Amino acid sequence: MVVNFRLVARLLGPALLWFGISALIPAAYSLFSHMRAFMPFVLCASTALGLGFFFNKIGKKISAVPSIRELFVFTVVLWACTVLTAALPFMLTLKDFSFAKALFESASALSTTGATVIDNLDLNPRPILLWRSMLQFIGGIGFVVIAVAVLPSASMGGMNLFKTESSSFDGRNKITPHVKTMAGGFLIWYLLMLSLCTFFYILGGFDFFLALNTAMSTVSTGGMMPIDSSMNVVSPFIQYTSMVFMLLGSLPFMLILGSISGNFFNLLKDDQVRGFLCFIVITALLVAFSLIYADDYSLERALRTAFFNVIAVISTTGFNFEDFTEWNNFASILFFMILAIGGCSGSTSGGIKFFRLQICYSLMKAQFQKAIHPHIVAQPRFNGKIIDNDTLYSVVTFLVAYFLVASISAAATTFFDLNILDAISGTLSCLSNIGPAVGVLLTPSTTFSALSDPLLLIFSFDMILGRLEILPVLLCLTRMFWKN
Repeated sequence: MVVNFRLVARLLGPALLWFGISALIPAAYSLFSHMRAFMPFVLCASTALGLGFFFNKIGKKISAVPSIRELFVFTVVLWACTVLTAALPFMLTLKDFSFAKALFESASALSTTGATVIDNLDLNPRPILLWRSMLQFIGGIGFVVIAVAVLPSASMGGMNLFKTESSSFDGRNKITPHVKTMAGGFLIWYLLMLSLCTFFYILGGFDFFLALNTAMSTVSTGGMMPIDSSMNVVSPFIQYTSMVFMLLGSLPFMLILGSISGNFFNLLKDDQVRGFLCFIVITALLVAFSLIYADDYSLERALRTAFFNVIAVISTTGFNFEDFTEWNNFASILFFMILAIGGCSGSTSGGIKFFRLQICYSLMKAQFQKAIHPHIVAQPRFNGKIIDNDTLYSVVTFLVAYFLVASISAAATTFFDLNILDAISGTLSCLSNIGPAVGVLLTPSTTFSALSDPLLLIFSFDMILGRLEILPVLLCLTRMFWKN
Protein backbone atom coordinates (compact mmCIF):
# COMPACT_ATOMS: atom_id res chain seq x y z
CA MET A 1 0.00 0.00 0.00
CA VAL A 2 1.33 3.47 -0.96
CA VAL A 3 0.06 5.13 2.25
CA ASN A 4 0.00 3.32 5.59
CA PHE A 5 -3.29 4.60 7.01
CA ARG A 6 -2.64 3.02 10.41
CA LEU A 7 0.54 5.12 10.64
CA VAL A 8 -1.46 8.21 9.64
CA ALA A 9 -3.95 7.30 12.38
CA ARG A 10 -1.12 7.10 14.93
CA LEU A 11 -0.17 10.68 14.05
CA LEU A 12 -3.78 11.93 14.08
CA GLY A 13 -4.67 10.48 17.49
CA PRO A 14 -2.61 12.71 19.82
CA ALA A 15 -3.27 15.84 17.75
CA LEU A 16 -7.05 15.40 17.92
CA LEU A 17 -6.90 14.51 21.61
CA TRP A 18 -5.16 17.78 22.38
CA PHE A 19 -7.62 19.66 20.17
CA GLY A 20 -10.51 18.07 22.07
CA ILE A 21 -8.98 19.06 25.41
CA SER A 22 -8.66 22.67 24.19
CA ALA A 23 -12.41 22.73 23.43
CA LEU A 24 -13.07 22.05 27.12
CA ILE A 25 -11.74 25.54 27.98
CA PRO A 26 -14.65 27.48 26.41
CA ALA A 27 -16.98 24.72 27.70
CA ALA A 28 -15.81 25.46 31.25
CA TYR A 29 -16.07 29.20 30.62
CA SER A 30 -19.67 28.67 29.41
CA LEU A 31 -20.63 27.29 32.82
CA PHE A 32 -19.98 30.69 34.36
CA SER A 33 -20.98 33.06 31.56
CA HIS A 34 -23.35 31.58 28.99
CA MET A 35 -24.97 28.21 29.65
CA ARG A 36 -26.48 28.04 26.16
CA ALA A 37 -23.01 27.48 24.70
CA PHE A 38 -22.03 24.74 27.17
CA MET A 39 -23.44 21.67 25.40
CA PRO A 40 -22.18 22.62 21.90
CA PHE A 41 -18.65 22.86 23.26
CA VAL A 42 -19.04 19.58 25.14
CA LEU A 43 -20.18 17.98 21.87
CA CYS A 44 -17.22 19.52 20.03
CA ALA A 45 -14.76 18.28 22.67
CA SER A 46 -16.39 14.83 22.76
CA THR A 47 -16.21 14.51 18.98
CA ALA A 48 -12.54 15.46 18.84
CA LEU A 49 -11.66 13.25 21.82
CA GLY A 50 -13.64 10.36 20.36
CA LEU A 51 -11.83 10.67 17.03
CA GLY A 52 -8.53 10.93 18.87
CA PHE A 53 -9.13 7.73 20.86
CA PHE A 54 -10.37 5.96 17.72
CA PHE A 55 -7.27 6.87 15.70
CA ASN A 56 -5.02 6.02 18.66
CA LYS A 57 -6.51 2.56 18.83
CA ILE A 58 -6.05 1.98 15.09
CA GLY A 59 -2.41 3.09 15.09
CA LYS A 60 -1.44 1.84 18.53
CA LYS A 61 0.99 -0.89 17.44
CA ILE A 62 2.54 1.00 14.51
CA SER A 63 6.09 2.22 15.07
CA ALA A 64 7.37 2.88 11.54
CA VAL A 65 8.78 6.26 10.48
CA PRO A 66 6.20 8.12 8.34
CA SER A 67 7.05 8.84 4.71
CA ILE A 68 6.37 12.20 3.07
CA ARG A 69 3.11 10.84 1.62
CA GLU A 70 1.87 9.86 5.07
CA LEU A 71 2.84 13.27 6.42
CA PHE A 72 0.87 14.96 3.64
CA VAL A 73 -2.21 12.80 4.25
CA PHE A 74 -1.89 13.42 8.00
CA THR A 75 -1.72 17.19 7.48
CA VAL A 76 -4.71 17.37 5.13
CA VAL A 77 -6.89 14.99 7.20
CA LEU A 78 -5.98 16.76 10.46
CA TRP A 79 -7.02 20.15 9.14
CA ALA A 80 -10.22 18.70 7.66
CA CYS A 81 -11.13 17.05 10.99
CA THR A 82 -10.35 20.11 13.10
CA VAL A 83 -12.20 22.53 10.81
CA LEU A 84 -15.32 20.34 10.75
CA THR A 85 -15.23 19.68 14.49
CA ALA A 86 -14.55 23.30 15.40
CA ALA A 87 -17.59 24.39 13.37
CA LEU A 88 -20.01 22.62 15.74
CA PRO A 89 -20.19 25.34 18.45
CA PHE A 90 -20.84 28.04 15.84
CA MET A 91 -23.63 26.06 14.16
CA LEU A 92 -25.32 24.96 17.39
CA THR A 93 -24.98 28.18 19.39
CA LEU A 94 -25.50 31.07 16.97
CA LYS A 95 -29.01 31.79 15.72
CA ASP A 96 -29.80 31.03 12.04
CA PHE A 97 -26.22 29.91 11.43
CA SER A 98 -26.05 27.48 8.51
CA PHE A 99 -23.46 24.74 8.12
CA ALA A 100 -21.70 26.78 5.42
CA LYS A 101 -21.42 29.80 7.72
CA ALA A 102 -20.15 27.68 10.60
CA LEU A 103 -17.60 25.99 8.34
CA PHE A 104 -16.48 29.37 6.99
CA GLU A 105 -16.01 30.82 10.48
CA SER A 106 -14.11 27.73 11.62
CA ALA A 107 -11.90 27.64 8.52
CA SER A 108 -11.23 31.36 8.74
CA ALA A 109 -10.17 31.15 12.39
CA LEU A 110 -8.00 28.03 12.10
CA SER A 111 -6.32 29.27 8.91
CA THR A 112 -5.82 32.68 10.62
CA THR A 113 -7.55 34.40 7.71
CA GLY A 114 -9.70 36.57 9.95
CA ALA A 115 -12.72 37.02 7.67
CA THR A 116 -16.01 36.56 9.48
CA VAL A 117 -19.70 35.98 8.82
CA ILE A 118 -20.75 36.99 12.35
CA ASP A 119 -22.48 40.37 12.62
CA ASN A 120 -22.81 42.30 15.89
CA LEU A 121 -19.92 40.59 17.64
CA ASP A 122 -20.48 42.66 20.78
CA LEU A 123 -23.88 40.95 21.27
CA ASN A 124 -22.67 37.37 20.80
CA PRO A 125 -21.83 34.89 23.59
CA ARG A 126 -18.36 35.37 25.02
CA PRO A 127 -17.49 31.63 24.86
CA ILE A 128 -17.95 31.79 21.08
CA LEU A 129 -15.68 34.83 20.86
CA LEU A 130 -13.10 33.04 23.01
CA TRP A 131 -13.35 29.96 20.74
CA ARG A 132 -12.64 32.06 17.64
CA SER A 133 -9.54 33.49 19.26
CA MET A 134 -8.35 30.09 20.48
CA LEU A 135 -8.78 28.61 16.99
CA GLN A 136 -6.61 31.37 15.56
CA PHE A 137 -3.98 30.77 18.22
CA ILE A 138 -4.01 27.00 17.60
CA GLY A 139 -3.96 27.45 13.83
CA GLY A 140 -1.03 29.86 13.98
CA ILE A 141 1.38 27.68 15.95
CA GLY A 142 0.08 24.50 14.29
CA PHE A 143 0.91 25.84 10.88
CA VAL A 144 4.41 26.93 11.90
CA VAL A 145 5.22 23.45 13.21
CA ILE A 146 3.91 21.82 10.03
CA ALA A 147 5.73 24.42 7.97
CA VAL A 148 9.15 23.63 9.34
CA ALA A 149 8.69 19.93 10.10
CA VAL A 150 6.66 18.50 7.23
CA LEU A 151 6.82 20.61 4.08
CA PRO A 152 10.63 21.00 3.83
CA SER A 153 11.00 17.24 3.54
CA ALA A 154 9.47 17.36 0.09
CA SER A 155 11.12 20.59 -1.11
CA MET A 156 7.72 22.23 -1.37
CA GLY A 157 9.41 25.60 -1.70
CA GLY A 158 7.26 27.55 0.74
CA MET A 159 8.86 26.24 3.90
CA ASN A 160 12.21 24.87 2.88
CA LEU A 161 13.93 27.00 5.50
CA PHE A 162 17.26 25.25 5.64
CA LYS A 163 17.78 25.74 1.90
CA THR A 164 16.48 29.21 1.35
CA GLU A 165 16.23 31.36 4.42
CA SER A 166 19.43 31.96 6.27
CA SER A 167 23.08 31.15 6.20
CA SER A 168 22.92 31.01 10.00
CA PHE A 169 20.98 27.77 9.69
CA ASP A 170 23.45 25.55 7.94
CA GLY A 171 24.42 22.07 9.02
CA ARG A 172 26.70 23.32 11.81
CA ASN A 173 24.30 25.30 13.95
CA LYS A 174 20.66 24.45 13.45
CA ILE A 175 18.54 25.01 16.54
CA THR A 176 17.95 21.29 16.88
CA PRO A 177 17.80 18.21 14.71
CA HIS A 178 14.72 17.00 16.57
CA VAL A 179 11.27 18.19 15.56
CA LYS A 180 9.90 17.87 19.11
CA THR A 181 12.54 20.15 20.56
CA MET A 182 12.14 22.57 17.68
CA ALA A 183 8.35 22.64 18.11
CA GLY A 184 8.87 23.23 21.85
CA GLY A 185 11.03 26.24 21.10
CA PHE A 186 8.37 27.66 18.80
CA LEU A 187 5.67 27.13 21.44
CA ILE A 188 7.70 28.89 24.14
CA TRP A 189 8.31 31.88 21.86
CA TYR A 190 4.65 31.91 20.83
CA LEU A 191 3.43 31.88 24.43
CA LEU A 192 5.94 34.57 25.38
CA MET A 193 4.62 36.81 22.59
CA LEU A 194 1.05 36.15 23.74
CA SER A 195 1.89 37.05 27.34
CA LEU A 196 3.71 40.25 26.43
CA CYS A 197 1.04 41.31 23.94
CA THR A 198 -1.74 40.71 26.49
CA PHE A 199 0.17 42.73 29.11
CA PHE A 200 0.65 45.72 26.82
CA TYR A 201 -2.99 45.63 25.70
CA ILE A 202 -4.08 45.73 29.36
CA LEU A 203 -1.62 48.59 29.89
CA GLY A 204 -3.33 50.37 26.98
CA GLY A 205 -6.76 50.14 28.59
CA PHE A 206 -8.25 46.78 27.53
CA ASP A 207 -9.90 44.53 30.11
CA PHE A 208 -8.37 41.06 30.49
CA PHE A 209 -10.88 39.26 28.23
CA LEU A 210 -10.50 41.75 25.39
CA ALA A 211 -6.72 41.93 25.84
CA LEU A 212 -6.25 38.15 25.79
CA ASN A 213 -8.52 37.58 22.80
CA THR A 214 -6.99 40.43 20.82
CA ALA A 215 -3.49 39.21 21.69
CA MET A 216 -4.32 35.73 20.37
CA SER A 217 -5.60 37.36 17.19
CA THR A 218 -2.46 39.48 16.90
CA VAL A 219 0.39 37.01 17.47
CA SER A 220 -1.31 34.43 15.25
CA THR A 221 -1.78 37.13 12.56
CA GLY A 222 -5.45 36.12 12.50
CA GLY A 223 -7.14 39.47 13.02
CA MET A 224 -10.46 38.27 14.51
CA MET A 225 -11.05 40.76 17.30
CA PRO A 226 -14.01 40.08 19.62
CA ILE A 227 -15.52 43.54 18.97
CA ASP A 228 -17.13 45.01 15.83
CA SER A 229 -15.10 48.21 15.87
CA SER A 230 -11.79 46.31 15.63
CA MET A 231 -8.89 48.80 15.92
CA ASN A 232 -10.93 51.89 15.01
CA VAL A 233 -11.79 53.11 18.52
CA VAL A 234 -8.68 52.06 20.43
CA SER A 235 -5.86 54.31 21.59
CA PRO A 236 -2.74 54.97 19.49
CA PHE A 237 -0.78 53.02 22.14
CA ILE A 238 -2.84 49.90 21.36
CA GLN A 239 -2.35 50.44 17.64
CA TYR A 240 1.42 50.81 17.96
CA THR A 241 1.53 47.71 20.19
CA SER A 242 -0.38 45.66 17.63
CA MET A 243 2.01 46.82 14.88
CA VAL A 244 4.98 45.43 16.80
CA PHE A 245 3.39 42.04 17.46
CA MET A 246 1.88 41.72 13.99
CA LEU A 247 5.36 42.30 12.62
CA LEU A 248 6.91 39.74 15.00
CA GLY A 249 4.26 37.22 13.98
CA SER A 250 5.12 37.67 10.31
CA LEU A 251 8.87 37.10 10.75
CA PRO A 252 10.38 33.58 10.55
CA PHE A 253 10.20 31.99 14.00
CA MET A 254 13.24 29.83 13.36
CA LEU A 255 15.45 32.82 12.59
CA ILE A 256 14.11 34.72 15.60
CA LEU A 257 14.95 31.83 17.93
CA GLY A 258 18.36 31.42 16.33
CA SER A 259 19.07 35.14 16.74
CA ILE A 260 17.96 35.14 20.38
CA SER A 261 20.27 32.21 21.16
CA GLY A 262 23.15 33.84 19.29
CA ASN A 263 23.52 37.32 17.82
CA PHE A 264 20.19 39.13 17.44
CA PHE A 265 21.52 41.16 14.52
CA ASN A 266 21.82 37.94 12.51
CA LEU A 267 18.09 38.30 11.95
CA LEU A 268 18.67 41.54 10.07
CA LYS A 269 21.39 39.95 7.93
CA ASP A 270 18.86 37.63 6.32
CA ASP A 271 17.86 38.67 2.80
CA GLN A 272 14.20 37.83 3.35
CA VAL A 273 13.87 39.78 6.60
CA ARG A 274 15.73 42.84 5.31
CA GLY A 275 13.76 42.86 2.07
CA PHE A 276 10.49 42.36 3.91
CA LEU A 277 11.11 45.24 6.34
CA CYS A 278 12.31 47.56 3.58
CA PHE A 279 9.23 46.78 1.51
CA ILE A 280 6.95 47.62 4.45
CA VAL A 281 8.71 50.92 5.11
CA ILE A 282 8.69 52.04 1.46
CA THR A 283 5.06 51.04 0.88
CA ALA A 284 3.86 52.66 4.11
CA LEU A 285 5.70 55.90 3.34
CA LEU A 286 4.10 56.03 -0.12
CA VAL A 287 0.66 55.49 1.41
CA ALA A 288 1.34 58.10 4.12
CA PHE A 289 2.44 60.65 1.50
CA SER A 290 -0.76 60.05 -0.48
CA LEU A 291 -2.88 60.50 2.67
CA ILE A 292 -1.18 63.80 3.49
CA TYR A 293 -1.35 65.05 -0.11
CA ALA A 294 -4.80 63.82 -1.16
CA ASP A 295 -6.75 63.31 2.06
CA ASP A 296 -5.38 66.10 4.29
CA TYR A 297 -4.12 63.83 7.06
CA SER A 298 -1.74 65.18 9.69
CA LEU A 299 1.81 63.75 9.60
CA GLU A 300 1.46 61.54 12.71
CA ARG A 301 -1.98 60.25 11.75
CA ALA A 302 -0.88 59.55 8.18
CA LEU A 303 2.21 57.61 9.30
CA ARG A 304 0.34 55.67 11.99
CA THR A 305 -2.57 54.83 9.70
CA ALA A 306 -0.34 53.90 6.77
CA PHE A 307 2.09 51.73 8.74
CA PHE A 308 -0.73 50.02 10.64
CA ASN A 309 -2.68 49.08 7.51
CA VAL A 310 0.37 48.04 5.49
CA ILE A 311 1.61 45.81 8.33
CA ALA A 312 -1.91 44.42 8.87
CA VAL A 313 -2.24 43.45 5.19
CA ILE A 314 1.35 42.27 4.61
CA SER A 315 1.34 40.19 7.80
CA THR A 316 -2.10 38.86 6.72
CA THR A 317 -3.54 39.85 10.11
CA GLY A 318 -6.21 42.04 8.56
CA PHE A 319 -7.19 44.20 11.53
CA ASN A 320 -9.61 46.94 10.47
CA PHE A 321 -8.40 50.48 11.10
CA GLU A 322 -10.19 52.78 8.68
CA ASP A 323 -11.32 51.49 5.29
CA PHE A 324 -8.44 51.90 2.82
CA THR A 325 -10.83 51.42 -0.12
CA GLU A 326 -12.27 54.85 0.77
CA TRP A 327 -8.90 56.60 0.53
CA ASN A 328 -7.41 58.14 -2.58
CA ASN A 329 -7.03 55.93 -5.69
CA PHE A 330 -3.24 55.68 -5.37
CA ALA A 331 -3.43 54.21 -1.86
CA SER A 332 -6.28 51.87 -2.80
CA ILE A 333 -4.43 50.43 -5.81
CA LEU A 334 -1.30 49.95 -3.69
CA PHE A 335 -3.26 47.83 -1.22
CA PHE A 336 -4.77 45.81 -4.05
CA MET A 337 -1.24 45.15 -5.36
CA ILE A 338 0.11 43.94 -2.01
CA LEU A 339 -3.00 41.93 -1.13
CA ALA A 340 -1.55 38.49 -1.90
CA ILE A 341 2.12 38.94 -0.90
CA GLY A 342 2.04 37.80 2.72
CA GLY A 343 4.81 37.64 5.30
CA CYS A 344 7.96 35.56 5.69
CA SER A 345 8.08 31.79 5.40
CA GLY A 346 8.16 29.95 8.72
CA SER A 347 5.88 32.56 10.31
CA THR A 348 2.19 32.59 11.19
CA SER A 349 1.49 34.73 8.10
CA GLY A 350 -0.22 33.42 5.00
CA GLY A 351 0.08 34.62 1.42
CA ILE A 352 2.52 33.86 -1.36
CA LYS A 353 5.40 34.61 1.04
CA PHE A 354 7.92 37.37 0.45
CA PHE A 355 10.93 35.14 -0.19
CA ARG A 356 9.27 33.60 -3.26
CA LEU A 357 9.09 37.02 -4.85
CA GLN A 358 12.74 37.62 -3.97
CA ILE A 359 13.73 34.36 -5.64
CA CYS A 360 11.73 35.30 -8.74
CA TYR A 361 13.45 38.70 -8.80
CA SER A 362 16.87 37.08 -8.44
CA LEU A 363 16.02 34.70 -11.29
CA MET A 364 14.85 37.58 -13.49
CA LYS A 365 18.01 39.55 -12.70
CA ALA A 366 20.18 36.59 -13.72
CA GLN A 367 18.24 36.20 -16.96
CA PHE A 368 18.67 39.91 -17.76
CA GLN A 369 22.42 39.58 -17.24
CA LYS A 370 22.53 36.59 -19.59
CA ALA A 371 20.51 38.49 -22.19
CA ILE A 372 23.06 41.32 -22.19
CA HIS A 373 26.14 39.10 -21.78
CA PRO A 374 25.30 35.67 -23.29
CA HIS A 375 28.57 34.08 -22.18
CA ILE A 376 28.46 35.24 -18.54
CA VAL A 377 27.78 32.73 -15.75
CA ALA A 378 24.89 34.38 -13.92
CA GLN A 379 22.93 32.39 -11.35
CA PRO A 380 20.14 33.47 -9.00
CA ARG A 381 21.28 33.87 -5.40
CA PHE A 382 19.67 34.12 -1.99
CA ASN A 383 21.61 35.10 1.14
CA GLY A 384 24.78 35.06 -0.95
CA LYS A 385 24.30 31.42 -1.97
CA ILE A 386 23.32 29.99 -5.33
CA ILE A 387 19.69 28.87 -5.33
CA ASP A 388 19.49 25.18 -6.22
CA ASN A 389 17.26 23.99 -9.05
CA ASP A 390 14.89 22.09 -6.74
CA THR A 391 14.02 25.29 -4.91
CA LEU A 392 13.60 27.23 -8.16
CA TYR A 393 11.29 24.55 -9.56
CA SER A 394 9.25 24.39 -6.36
CA VAL A 395 8.81 28.18 -6.23
CA VAL A 396 7.72 28.35 -9.87
CA THR A 397 5.40 25.36 -9.36
CA PHE A 398 3.81 27.00 -6.34
CA LEU A 399 3.23 30.30 -8.18
CA VAL A 400 1.69 28.51 -11.15
CA ALA A 401 -0.55 26.49 -8.81
CA TYR A 402 -1.47 29.63 -6.84
CA PHE A 403 -2.60 31.63 -9.85
CA LEU A 404 -4.31 28.60 -11.41
CA VAL A 405 -6.31 27.93 -8.24
CA ALA A 406 -7.05 31.66 -7.81
CA SER A 407 -8.31 31.89 -11.40
CA ILE A 408 -10.53 28.81 -11.12
CA SER A 409 -11.88 29.89 -7.73
CA ALA A 410 -12.62 33.45 -8.85
CA ALA A 411 -14.38 32.14 -11.96
CA ALA A 412 -16.41 29.71 -9.84
CA THR A 413 -17.60 32.50 -7.54
CA THR A 414 -18.85 34.57 -10.48
CA PHE A 415 -21.03 31.57 -11.41
CA PHE A 416 -22.90 32.26 -8.15
CA ASP A 417 -23.52 35.91 -9.09
CA LEU A 418 -20.56 37.55 -7.36
CA ASN A 419 -19.27 40.60 -9.21
CA ILE A 420 -15.81 40.38 -10.80
CA LEU A 421 -13.99 42.73 -8.38
CA ASP A 422 -15.36 40.96 -5.30
CA ALA A 423 -14.65 37.58 -6.90
CA ILE A 424 -10.98 38.41 -7.55
CA SER A 425 -10.22 40.29 -4.32
CA GLY A 426 -12.26 37.86 -2.19
CA THR A 427 -10.43 34.88 -3.66
CA LEU A 428 -7.02 36.49 -3.16
CA SER A 429 -7.96 37.46 0.39
CA CYS A 430 -9.07 33.93 1.33
CA LEU A 431 -6.38 32.07 -0.59
CA SER A 432 -3.71 34.30 0.99
CA ASN A 433 -5.36 34.18 4.46
CA ILE A 434 -5.62 37.94 4.75
CA GLY A 435 -9.25 38.67 5.69
CA PRO A 436 -10.14 42.06 4.21
CA ALA A 437 -10.92 42.27 0.50
CA VAL A 438 -10.84 45.24 -1.87
CA GLY A 439 -14.16 44.98 -3.63
CA VAL A 440 -17.64 46.47 -3.80
CA LEU A 441 -19.50 44.14 -1.46
CA LEU A 442 -16.40 42.84 0.36
CA THR A 443 -14.33 45.63 1.92
CA PRO A 444 -12.15 45.97 5.05
CA SER A 445 -15.14 47.34 6.96
CA THR A 446 -17.68 44.67 5.95
CA THR A 447 -18.17 40.99 6.76
CA PHE A 448 -18.78 38.01 4.44
CA SER A 449 -22.25 37.44 5.96
CA ALA A 450 -24.11 38.65 2.86
CA LEU A 451 -22.66 35.87 0.69
CA SER A 452 -24.61 32.76 -0.26
CA ASP A 453 -23.72 29.34 1.14
CA PRO A 454 -22.04 28.08 -2.08
CA LEU A 455 -19.74 31.12 -2.08
CA LEU A 456 -18.87 30.58 1.58
CA LEU A 457 -17.99 26.94 0.87
CA ILE A 458 -15.71 27.94 -2.02
CA PHE A 459 -13.96 30.56 0.10
CA SER A 460 -13.64 28.08 3.00
CA PHE A 461 -11.83 25.65 0.75
CA ASP A 462 -9.60 28.50 -0.52
CA MET A 463 -8.59 29.39 3.04
CA ILE A 464 -7.52 25.86 3.97
CA LEU A 465 -5.87 25.34 0.59
CA GLY A 466 -3.86 28.55 0.96
CA ARG A 467 -2.94 27.83 4.56
CA LEU A 468 -1.43 24.46 3.63
CA GLU A 469 0.60 25.99 0.78
CA ILE A 470 -1.73 24.57 -1.92
CA LEU A 471 0.61 21.89 -3.29
CA PRO A 472 0.23 19.26 -0.51
CA VAL A 473 -3.56 19.37 -0.89
CA LEU A 474 -3.45 19.24 -4.68
CA LEU A 475 -0.97 16.36 -4.54
CA CYS A 476 -3.33 14.32 -2.37
CA LEU A 477 -6.01 14.79 -5.04
CA THR A 478 -3.88 13.43 -7.90
CA ARG A 479 -3.68 9.84 -9.15
CA MET A 480 0.12 9.86 -9.14
CA PHE A 481 0.15 10.41 -5.36
CA TRP A 482 -1.66 7.12 -4.79
CA LYS A 483 0.47 5.09 -7.19
CA ASN A 484 3.72 3.28 -6.33
